Amino acid sequence: MASGKLRVAVIGAGAAGLCSAHHILSRPITFEPPIVFERTGQVGGTWVYTGELDPSTHTHSSMYRDLKTNLPKEIMEFPDFAFDQSLPSFIHHSEVLKYLEEYTDRFSIQPHIKFNTQVVSVTPVLGEGRDENVSWDVTSQTQDSGDPVTERFDAIMVCVGHYSHPFVPDIEGLKDFQGQVLHSHYYRYPEVFSSRSVVLLGAGPSGLDIALELSSHAKHVTLSHRGPSFQWKPPENLSFVPPLVRATSTSLICEDGTEIIADTLIFCTGYKYNYPFLLSDSKEELEYKENNEENPQLNVQLLCAKVDLLEDEDIVGTNVEQGHLLPLYKHLFHARYPTLGFIGACKIVVPFPFFHCQAQFFLSVLEGKCKLPPPEKMLVESREEVFEAQTSGIPLKYLHRLAGKQWEYNQWLANTARLEPLAPVLSKLYESTRSFRNLDPSLYRRLNFRILNREEFEVRGELPKYN
Repeated sequence: MASGKLRVAVIGAGAAGLCSAHHILSRPITFEPPIVFERTGQVGGTWVYTGELDPSTHTHSSMYRDLKTNLPKEIMEFPDFAFDQSLPSFIHHSEVLKYLEEYTDRFSIQPHIKFNTQVVSVTPVLGEGRDENVSWDVTSQTQDSGDPVTERFDAIMVCVGHYSHPFVPDIEGLKDFQGQVLHSHYYRYPEVFSSRSVVLLGAGPSGLDIALELSSHAKHVTLSHRGPSFQWKPPENLSFVPPLVRATSTSLICEDGTEIIADTLIFCTGYKYNYPFLLSDSKEELEYKENNEENPQLNVQLLCAKVDLLEDEDIVGTNVEQGHLLPLYKHLFHARYPTLGFIGACKIVVPFPFFHCQAQFFLSVLEGKCKLPPPEKMLVESREEVFEAQTSGIPLKYLHRLAGKQWEYNQWLANTARLEPLAPVLSKLYESTRSFRNLDPSLYRRLNFRILNREEFEVRGELPKYN
């Protein structure tokens, strides 16, 4: 660049994108102000509630009307920007959106956001140097103009989230089921299910929350899941069964043979990664198009000649939609082209502090303050991680699920790049919240927490004890 500064594109203006933009702006000596591409008209990403939906249309957010956070605000906040301390620990989703809007204003991010702008493609521009120095052409298109625009960047931070494209498993006979079928992505409020017999598949945070919310309105609620038995007392009209394996026109059948007469099935089965803009034209395809512009039949054949940046020819039987990204190094860098980063691709983490750590680490590498191994070594480590999971029988869809491992990972990022580490109290409060949720998911949000120092917190309130 003429200024000698690096130009970084941020894709998405949700929490991860806003965090990335903030940290770029905080390093004006090294970086030009970022360009943040946001396909909607506002910041917030998945925290923007969009009301009742038609499942035939696509929307980004999975928020339902009465959702409250399943983590206390004391550990959700960015380390350099606090929530309103007058709020309870578990807050309504609208308060999180308000927080992100205030974060945007506090760090003057909004002038750098291109709203209503869809990223169409991200294409590596290979120079004569090594792959780690690759630059990028980003082609975008606004809703107001039909003309795509291509801009050159030194690096890309992908921050599009992973809670907008539902994953629905195959259930034998589901096409014959006469009841309503939807994914939790489209669930908004319980009143529309009054007097219905509802079955939910999946007992993650959304599955449990929605099942409990529906129990106050539906005729009966059945939660189908594979995990261990729950130790808490459910409402009278909520029962638990093993995973569903088959459907008939009027019923759903579990793997132990239990048959449930139901008129509604809600899949709470998680989400797929979706990065269509990373499916880019290869050099050979571009040359082929130039030489065959007058032959539309040949150009149709080129649809199969795309290059997927999230594909590794040495890994067999993988599918990015099922929940793993290849080839990633440390869940963050594209191993072959490490100027392409994925902020927040991991699952089961405390998101905002996690984004804070990843964004700073990525920028430290671009600044030259932290050196990565050569791409060939990062590729080897990425592949070894996949092979180890396959050998251990771990489904590849769990490859980027960190859960308890997130704290060690965050500490590694901080130590390696010499960043301020997260306070140890965050991991302690995270584990405590998980224990309270396991005791009673219907009541744990009544608790309030207060962080005393970097190591200690206190709990206000108490859950009932069950025999």
